[in-house]
Amino acid sequence: MASLDNGMSMMDVPTFWQYIVKGAILLLAVWMDTATRRRV
Repeated sequence: MASLDNGMSMMDVPTFWQYIVKGAILLLAVWMDTATRRRV
């Protein structure tokens, strides 16, 4: 997550969009984790 944050800062991505991207990735990770746990 820190690498993503640093990369977006280097690319001058506005702070608002940085929060949106990080939140979306976090939600995707949680969704994938719960989806794989249900299959087992």
